[in-house]
This record gives sequence, structure tokens and C-alpha cells, in this order.
Amino acid sequence: MQLTYPNKNFLIDLKLKGILEAYEVHLKNAQQHKWGYEEFLSILLQEEINFKKNSRVATLVKKAGFKLEASLEAFDWSEPRNLERSLLQDLSTARFIEEGTNLIIQGPTGVGKSYVATALGFAACRRGMSVRYFRMNDLIEQLTMARLKGTYSSCVKKISTAELIILDDFGIKPLSPAQFQDLYDVIDERANGQSTIITTQVPTKNWSDVIADPVVCEAITDRLVSKGITIHMKGPSYRKKKRTA
Repeated sequence: MQLTYPNKNFLIDLKLKGILEAYEVHLKNAQQHKWGYEEFLSILLQEEINFKKNSRVATLVKKAGFKLEASLEAFDWSEPRNLERSLLQDLSTARFIEEGTNLIIQGPTGVGKSYVATALGFAACRRGMSVRYFRMNDLIEQLTMARLKGTYSSCVKKISTAELIILDDFGIKPLSPAQFQDLYDVIDERANGQSTIITTQVPTKNWSDVIADPVVCEAITDRLVSKGITIHMKGPSYRKKKRTA
């Protein structure tokens, strides 16, 4: 068969960027290997599907606001961390998000809690799920500013629409009454089956040290723990390891 390069404007007008980028290479391959029309078209359509999927993942990652790149494949297993590979592999499928399960990753500083949480966030994005990442202090500041601007309710709803939110470094310092009420509003808004990952140095039994009001503390803890998985990470600090390397 004789294949020629189509009018590029057609591909541009139809927003077929994947085909536009790959057409010339596959055209040469088709002519060299004598592909049929159906095979050639199938390959081009697969290029477009891959392009759109990768573009969507890139958009989801950007919107998530991660502070670092992370993947479970690149996780450093050289030190024991009290982690089960089988559990992490299961979590990386994002099934826990589909089931509305929460995840609490608890352990000392530098043990890799943020990395694991972020890696699971990346895995969710690769599966087309919406994720929002917050350091706890940043979330509190954002909600405080929203109150001042009169956009608090819409801010809480916007945050809560994400299929997964990651709250990193919960419990670094005690929360004020206004702050833990804001946290409660976010958690309660998601209590209809959306997943939250919390990383913290503070065991759940000691969360009253962070949230002084026993009623609010119990309400937040119950919403997260009643349908949640807790991972207790252990081991030496990665930061100390890097400094001594």
C-alpha cells in the first residue's frame, strides 16, 4: 500500500497530538514492513490513547502538589522499616481508594513516611485518580486564609472532591481550637467514602496531645481509624544516613 503524510492541520484541528508526534516514524515502519491499513491505524490510535493518558497523569500530578517525586519501585529497602511489601503492592493498586479506606502511616522522623505516602499518591495519579497533597501546616494556613476571604465552605468542598488527600506531618505541634475545627470539617466532608492518608509521629492514642478537645479528637480519630489501615514504620532516619554517607 502507498501511505502518505496527512494534512497536519487535520490532526491539529482534531487535537490528535499523539498521532501528530508519532505519524512520521510509524509511516516509515509501515512502508518498510508492509503493514496493512488496519494495523497502521490501530498503532496510531494506540499512540493517541497513550498520549492522552500520559497527559492526564501529568495534569493530575501537577494538581496534586507533591513536594517530591516518589515511587514504591524506587523505595530504599536496605534498612528494615517494618513494612510488608505485599501490603504496599496492594495499596499501590489504589483499591483502598476505591473502597474508601484511610491510611495512617505512623513512625519517627526520617523513616520514610512522607515518601511512602507520596509514592501511593503518584500511583493513584497513574490510575487516573485525583489527589491533593498538603503538609499539615499548609492545609491549616490555606483554610485560615479562606475564612478571612469568606471562601471557607467552597475551599473545604474543593479539597474534599479529591479522591485521595494526603495530610503530611500531622501532630508537629498542637492545633488551636479553630485549627482542629477546620481539620474536622475536612475529615467530616470526606466521611462519605473518600480516602485520606495521614503521616504522623504521634500514635493515634496520643492524638489528644494535638487536639485538646476530647469530643473533636474522638470524632476525627473515629472517622479516620474506623475504616482505616495503620502502618507503624520503624528504623533509622534516612536523613541521618545521608549526612553520614
